[in-house]
Amino acid sequence: MIMKERKTPVVILILERLLNRLHPLDPRRPEIEEELAKFLSGHKGEQALDFYLNDLPQKEFFIFHNLRLLQNTSYFQLDILILTQYYFLIIEVKNFSGILYFDQNFYQLIRTINGKEETFPDPISQVKRQQFCLKEWLKDHHFTNIPVESLVVVSNSQTQIRVPTGRTDIYKMVTHKIHLTERIRFYDRKHKDEQIPKKDLRKLSKILLKNHTTPTPNVLQKYNISNEDIIKGVACPSCGVIPMIRCHKKWVCTTCKFDSKTAYVQALRDYFLLISPTITNSQCRDFLKLKSRNTARNLLMDLNLSTSGQLRHTKYHLKFDDIFD
Repeated sequence: MIMKERKTPVVILILERLLNRLHPLDPRRPEIEEELAKFLSGHKGEQALDFYLNDLPQKEFFIFHNLRLLQNTSYFQLDILILTQYYFLIIEVKNFSGILYFDQNFYQLIRTINGKEETFPDPISQVKRQQFCLKEWLKDHHFTNIPVESLVVVSNSQTQIRVPTGRTDIYKMVTHKIHLTERIRFYDRKHKDEQIPKKDLRKLSKILLKNHTTPTPNVLQKYNISNEDIIKGVACPSCGVIPMIRCHKKWVCTTCKFDSKTAYVQALRDYFLLISPTITNSQCRDFLKLKSRNTARNLLMDLNLSTSGQLRHTKYHLKFDDIFD
């Protein structure tokens, strides 16, 4: 059963909204677009495994997507974690096309596509580190002696996988998505003795969910983008033009004439993702391009946001449950 569903990574939401509010001719756009494409590809690759994961017996396999856990002073992240009563399995997903060569002499992945070679960090080393970190994390939470397997899954079935001559061990660590179910059956045959009772497996699942931490990447800092670089105003849900104008308790697009009473909510989501999780009345008026203090207050109050401070120093705590997992 799915214990933790996959959601769109926050970094994708941030990059998408940033591009929506960055000037079309901004010189930083190409690099941001390239990074967004990379994260979208990874997300798509993980989604491609759902067909095979859904075939697993729901009562026997506990599946977690995108877990991020703290071990000592650093975080480690797992694309997919599967818990059973007999063993645990970490799956690292790679969505590459072309030809992949797993160079274990220098611990790197070499991708060849259209005659061009690119080098990436070694996924095998990556998943082995995850395996070590998870074992240590489990030990700290008093779950010991449970076998932890790890697997690199290439989600593009057309991708060619190559390994150094004689390195048959790599075949055990890497597979295409279409062989995922077969690999899991192999682990089922390998681990026949129960290691953890079902009730303890459920207890561990709750602990994992409680300890999961969603990353909050500071994309603006990474690309040296200031708040003043962000285009302010409410975006039209129909044509995307910024800003809409406030007229007779509605937001009206001056380009396509579309109107909406709630279009400002997405603007506040953008503010939350790009600038700050809190907003004052003054900041709200500035970002939504409003003149009336009362209008800004009423719009914020309509969202039932928690507040701190008093009078002109009141801060509204923006919270959107669908953003974070």
